[in-house]
Amino acid sequence: MAAFPRTALVTLAVSLPLSVLIVQGCAPRASGVQARQEADARFRRTTSIVNFDQAKQAFEAGELDKARKEIESALARSNKEAKYWSLLGRIEMESKRLEKAIEAFGKSIECDPTLAEPYYYRGIVYQRWNDNTKAIADYAKAAELAPDRIAYLLAAAEIMVADRKLDDARALLLPKLAYFEHNAAMHELLGDISSLSGDPAAAARSYERAILIDPEAPMIAEKIMSAQFNAGEWQGCLESVRRERAKFSTTADGLRPALPVEVYRYEGRSLAMLGRLTEARAVFADQVRAFPEDTDGWADLATASLETGDLDRAEIAAERLIALSADGADGYALRGMVASARGDAEGSVRWYQQACDRDTKRIDLKVALGLALQAAGNPAEASRVLAEALKQDPENELARAAFASVGGTSGNSGQD
Repeated sequence: MAAFPRTALVTLAVSLPLSVLIVQGCAPRASGVQARQEADARFRRTTSIVNFDQAKQAFEAGELDKARKEIESALARSNKEAKYWSLLGRIEMESKRLEKAIEAFGKSIECDPTLAEPYYYRGIVYQRWNDNTKAIADYAKAAELAPDRIAYLLAAAEIMVADRKLDDARALLLPKLAYFEHNAAMHELLGDISSLSGDPAAAARSYERAILIDPEAPMIAEKIMSAQFNAGEWQGCLESVRRERAKFSTTADGLRPALPVEVYRYEGRSLAMLGRLTEARAVFADQVRAFPEDTDGWADLATASLETGDLDRAEIAAERLIALSADGADGYALRGMVASARGDAEGSVRWYQQACDRDTKRIDLKVALGLALQAAGNPAEASRVLAEALKQDPENELARAAFASVGGTSGNSGQD
């Protein structure tokens, strides 16, 4: 075989590195490619911000179709932005496209699991679907990620309260109470929890704190009055009512705004419980003038009138209650009490019988009927009715005492 020319070897040896260098010089470096990709991504992200801002403005203006178009353009340029997906989810949620909203919120969370907003709004969707377990989990997660946003915390607690998970709601809120000490909504919800837990005194304290923070907060004044009354704090309830009355003083044009019915109700009932029956009767009279269809007002007026010996007014109030609620038992029972107070035993029996016919489960009505029968000179029938009441509820002390008063014995009480 012929030898390769030495000059060729030298030429190859010299030229090969040069050709390699030429090829390497023409090929892009990996770092250069990455730099260009990053620059392109920055450019796309920067231009997407314009679409995002326009989408947000359109969403806030209620222009949902325009908002969707702009946010989709933003996502086409940069689809790793969690806030873009979250805004799309909100747009879909407001458009009642809840499945698409859930999908968008999920992608937002994938892009940035530390962003609280998509958890919160996804919780709203789950709540609309009545999936309270998932809603609570998302609200609680949002509250964990954004501990300064009380709306997230309250959203979780409110569902717990609605589901009667009162201990869970209390355990969620109490550790945050110091941080949100000056938030009226926090104290109001704690008051609701105490009220539903059967602790009206604690509820009243929470409501009082809430109204000190926000005197104009709706419904809290009524909640305070109710809690204080149910706790037996009648003087405190009366003072709360009077403070509420002061808010409805005569205006500059000489007109007096109408008082809410609850103000009349709790004022009258507190006065009655404090033994100030004449004042209570006057308040109830004002109440039914202001709210002539309010059955509770007529019942309270009839009761207060009976207690003060104003039998004519008691009869009128009881008759009005019957007219408003012919199927209810209370009007007939009050009418029976008026008849009894007037010494009309037969009339009392008739009215109490009508009351019992309308509510067969109330022991107090059967006891009243039995005592009326006894007063009307019909002890056998009285004993029978009272034995029936005692059979219906053997532990009822009222029925026991009435049955004993008419000479009944356990042998004929129907309990054998």
